[in-house]
Amino acid sequence: MTAPPPTGQAPPRVLLVVAVGVLVVAVPATFVGGWLTGVSWDETYHVMRLTTFLEHGWYLLERDMLGGEPGPWEDQQYVYGPATTLLLHAWSVLWGVEGWGTVSASATAYAVRHLGVTLLSLVGVAATAALARLALGSWRWGAVAAAALVAVPTWSGHAMFNVKDVSVATGYTLVTLGLALTVRRDRRGAATLALALVVAGVVLAVGTRPGIAPGLVVAALVTMATRDRWRWWAVPAAGVSAGLVLWAVYPALFSDPVTALWRGALSSSRFDDQQGAWWYLPLFLVVELPTLHLLLGAIGVAAAVLAVRRTPGPGRLLLVLVLLQALLLPTLGVLRQANLYTGLRQLLFAAPALAVLVAVAIATLVAVGTRRWVPWVAAAALVLPVLAQLQLFPYGYAYRSPVALAGAPVVVERDPSWELPTDYWRTSVRELAPAVPSTGAVTCSPSRDADGGFRPYSHESHDDCARDPVGPLMPYADERDGPGLGSPTQFAAVVTGTDREADNCEREAEVTRRLWWRELTMSWTAVCDLEPTPYPVGGLRLDGAGHDAAALLDGWDLHRARVGAGVRGESASLAVTLPPRLRARPLALEATGVGSGSLALHVNGRELPTSTAGRTVTARVPAELVAAYRFGRLVVDVTRTDDRQVRLLTLRLRAVGR
Repeated sequence: MTAPPPTGQAPPRVLLVVAVGVLVVAVPATFVGGWLTGVSWDETYHVMRLTTFLEHGWYLLERDMLGGEPGPWEDQQYVYGPATTLLLHAWSVLWGVEGWGTVSASATAYAVRHLGVTLLSLVGVAATAALARLALGSWRWGAVAAAALVAVPTWSGHAMFNVKDVSVATGYTLVTLGLALTVRRDRRGAATLALALVVAGVVLAVGTRPGIAPGLVVAALVTMATRDRWRWWAVPAAGVSAGLVLWAVYPALFSDPVTALWRGALSSSRFDDQQGAWWYLPLFLVVELPTLHLLLGAIGVAAAVLAVRRTPGPGRLLLVLVLLQALLLPTLGVLRQANLYTGLRQLLFAAPALAVLVAVAIATLVAVGTRRWVPWVAAAALVLPVLAQLQLFPYGYAYRSPVALAGAPVVVERDPSWELPTDYWRTSVRELAPAVPSTGAVTCSPSRDADGGFRPYSHESHDDCARDPVGPLMPYADERDGPGLGSPTQFAAVVTGTDREADNCEREAEVTRRLWWRELTMSWTAVCDLEPTPYPVGGLRLDGAGHDAAALLDGWDLHRARVGAGVRGESASLAVTLPPRLRARPLALEATGVGSGSLALHVNGRELPTSTAGRTVTARVPAELVAAYRFGRLVVDVTRTDDRQVRLLTLRLRAVGR
């Protein structure tokens, strides 16, 4: 055998036919899935971030801002950038679902953005094919590498919706391809194309996740480590050009590029100030990556390393760049114990390089005269994961390897918390929406109490999920068609994944898929009975500091406020701080109770006249009473006026005019 990988030898015909077939099936399926799938985690936040960016120039949430600048508590301004969402915004304007300067959260707008993400993923697939063509000397091998990439369920699954990881992967691959082409500038237009690819890739990748920059910087330095003086100035010139574009797109961050890139790398590796574990990445390579991809990728790494040592000329740089994309940042993440979570999607940028290495492995095994089973094993590596994706469609990201599926019951028997997650990304809620009760409060991802029952509040939001712009249900709330709730003490729960049943809930409907021999639950909805918790002795007080002030929305409270609290003592007290826009306006205070007892309402020490309609007691809070109390704070006392029992279901403040 000469130095692997070989060039000029076409892939076996059966493998080429299978690769083309995989592309013909998987690419249209990704478009269809992107249109059909629901809204995912992070998408909603990035819609809100883009809205803030268009208004204030910072790609943050409105709650992160103070006086038009990031609040002193905010430490994530270096984690994300608007490059991808601005592209998707322009794409949405072309479709007519958004206007310039406005961002839509409708179901159609999300579906259109999904198609834009899929198009970005196909740019990454094309760049992967081009890298394999350069490495192995044939576009046929490019087709094999492209098929190997779309066969990765994490890639194709996230290509239907992921606004931040797919674009970073595509951008990184464009940079790798552009740097590899700098050695071919003797060909007409190759130099211009190479530098254009580098600029576009840097803007897309760094402009979406500044923390990806160290990998691109190392790749650039390796490319410049040559006797070719042209690359000494051409590569830095491309970097400066990309920096100018980033500054023009996001001047609030990239006007100080050194701080942006340095803080971006640190913030990403220690996201949310949490440290990960070194074993996380090796574990999820086994769990989430198709097993044959993992084995062929390891062979490809070995073949590429040997080739780097033995192959002179342009091919060496190409293979070094591919190896860097596949291995550098993942290895640093393991060594630094970076806070990785939700599987491999944060390392999606390595998937295109892995696909090239899979093609290198197959070419090497074919070239050394290995047995005839090699093309068939390679074909199986492409086909089997695609079949699994079709089983899960359009939730291919929920894929788990046969090794993980087989071992899960044994692990779960010892530790139930290790049940394999399924629809963490929540996109199946769109399919579930018609079964959600058509009336009544809905809680997505409900919390559990000490007894294992569901509570009508969530770790993600205290709002009714059908009206919450952060949740997965709001774009599809009009599609709710399940039977309405029959009692004011009931609420609907929408749960994603394989979470166990709750004692106070009855499951109504579910979305399931089959993966090989196992049925997986994507999401389910249940009707739950609220089990009121009494106030502690002396009452419960909610001090209106920070985000806890956003309480008392429809009575479904977050954190320390308890829904359905029993007024067991003489009174129970809650304190909230009003936002400035409400401090000079009269308010209505509404309390809804269940039971035969009656309630009196006090605000800031004054008993207010009340009116009663059914279960609801209403008092008007005069504007001067609010203004007289420092910082707009209201202390609300709910008092039981007789010995009969009564439980408080909701306590709501709302503006009623001037």
